[in-house]
Amino acid sequence: MRHRSIFCFVLLLLVESILYSASTGGDNPKYDVSNIPAALLKDADAVVRDYSIRFEVKNKQSAVYKVKQAVTVFKKEKRDYGYLGLSYSKFSELEDLDGTIYNAQGKVVRELEKNDTKDHCAYSGYSLFEDSRMRVAELYNDQYPYTVEFTYEYSYDGYLNWPEWMSRTTLDPIEQSRMEVVIPKGDTLRYWCNSDSVQPNISIDGSKKVYVWESHDSPKLTKEAAGNEIEDVAIVVHLAPSQFEFGDYPGDMRTWKDFGTWDYSLTKGRDLLPESAKHDVHLLTDTITNIRVKIKILYEYMQKRSRYINVTLGIGGWQPFDATYAHEHAYGDCKALSNYMVALLKEAGISAFAFDVKSGKVSYPFILEFPSANFNHVMVCIPMRDTLWLECTNQSIPFGHISSSTENRGVLLLTPEGGIVAHTPRSTPRQNEQRRNATVDISSLGSTIAHVTVTRRGDQQDYVRDALFDESPEERERWVIHDLDVPNATLKQYSIYGLESHDLTIGIDMQIMLPRFASVSGDRLFFQPNLMERKTYVPPDVPQRFAPIRYEYPYHDADSIYYKLPFGFRAESIPTEVHLQSSFGDFHAKTLALGDTAIVYTRSFEIREYFIPAKNYAEYRKFYTDVVKSDRAQVVLVRKK
Repeated sequence: MRHRSIFCFVLLLLVESILYSASTGGDNPKYDVSNIPAALLKDADAVVRDYSIRFEVKNKQSAVYKVKQAVTVFKKEKRDYGYLGLSYSKFSELEDLDGTIYNAQGKVVRELEKNDTKDHCAYSGYSLFEDSRMRVAELYNDQYPYTVEFTYEYSYDGYLNWPEWMSRTTLDPIEQSRMEVVIPKGDTLRYWCNSDSVQPNISIDGSKKVYVWESHDSPKLTKEAAGNEIEDVAIVVHLAPSQFEFGDYPGDMRTWKDFGTWDYSLTKGRDLLPESAKHDVHLLTDTITNIRVKIKILYEYMQKRSRYINVTLGIGGWQPFDATYAHEHAYGDCKALSNYMVALLKEAGISAFAFDVKSGKVSYPFILEFPSANFNHVMVCIPMRDTLWLECTNQSIPFGHISSSTENRGVLLLTPEGGIVAHTPRSTPRQNEQRRNATVDISSLGSTIAHVTVTRRGDQQDYVRDALFDESPEERERWVIHDLDVPNATLKQYSIYGLESHDLTIGIDMQIMLPRFASVSGDRLFFQPNLMERKTYVPPDVPQRFAPIRYEYPYHDADSIYYKLPFGFRAESIPTEVHLQSSFGDFHAKTLALGDTAIVYTRSFEIREYFIPAKNYAEYRKFYTDVVKSDRAQVVLVRKK
């Protein structure tokens, strides 16, 4: 009887185990760590086991999007793979979300439970209303290695942005990455890939056509080899619909003209101004004959009486609130404020168009042959002999200036005749110039008092404006000394000009004290003449660079420093002149002794391009290595006998 009881107990445990496995999806031997290819395990902190996308198009309005991602985590530093944030709205419903932790042998440890997830409004810092929400899941384990797997599914009811596939979204090694797209058999899929040699596998499954892209066994990459933008080292596939329905607005995306027609239609009837706004427009501009001056007056009027707040409801992600709303409430998002600006200009008899642009730190080429909705920002263009481009969401930006996040981009103008492809201006190094002039009195004890003037233009002044425009005097003072980046400096006094007046140039005058500027050794003083900017980063020597080196904008920095020598000293040794030329920029540094009374140091550093091709990495590395060496050079003063 005792053996029979034990047998029954074991049988009960087995049944419970089977039922548990059935309810959780069961163990997955595929996730056994021993199955990872040896080449992927080398130096790996985590390995992406599977990243699979399945996108099935039902019709012009509906689709289903499924994702599975599984990562084996070896170290605590990679446990962030257990965090997943998914946004959703009435157009993209999150239908399902599951998660599982597996141990090193691929056995289930536990599943995602309700207390592992949170659901909240997806409010951003500048949002007033949004109908999108965020589901956050967190799934971690304390025993390494383990595999964390998430699966989730969306259903779309109206869409513009179809998913994209990147063969890798991380520098960690990847065992498998895959995208499957299913469309009705009679349709043709519109897609674009950044590699001409990569083609999908296309098959027919009954009434459906299936496209598959795959990538296997992608090795670990270092940041030094891959750069800062993962898109530079991945196979990228973009998808886009031909015809679509979004909200109650059907559209066509097969040409830029057609897509622009659809986008422009969202603004019809929304450019009407209230009588108070019309009165202001005519009061401000009727006596002005210069068109550019008129535009500037209206632009600054819009800036002073409005602020940026994101309002995204329903189709509001694309359709602006009307001009009356923006005027009366004195706020709006990029669409609303741009629409408001166009309406103000129209009332003054000036033609202007809103345009779509992909804003961001990095500017990728505009894909002219692939119309899509790959935009995230709206601005205003006024076609003239000297075309004006207006950023309407920034209260402090100078008139006619656009920042590095939107310059040098392909854009889509929204006109009554349809979409027109255009290009925002490309800036030059001299337009983005920083000039620093200083006079430095050196004492025989090595201390100094320096008067420094720093002026910044173009994209370089954006950095100052964004940091200081709304800050208190105390915060501004802390920022000024931090930005100067001179060790042991004490700020005695300072003044800023051009900030409140929205000038394209911002200047800072300051007086600083440096108690330990020069090192004293017997009868000699030692100091580095490059007071304010010393490059210290030497690009590493990597076997192969895969990605370009990217800059936000071309720029030019010029320093001129006049050193008054202490009485009784003369220059014993000064650095040799350095002049470096490269395919992407130049550097020049010169130290000149003016008798026994002064030394003048001049330095020029210029980057001409937005990016340096990966093939030029050796040239880039040598250039910066030589700059760092020059910046470390010292002046030696000796007491005269």
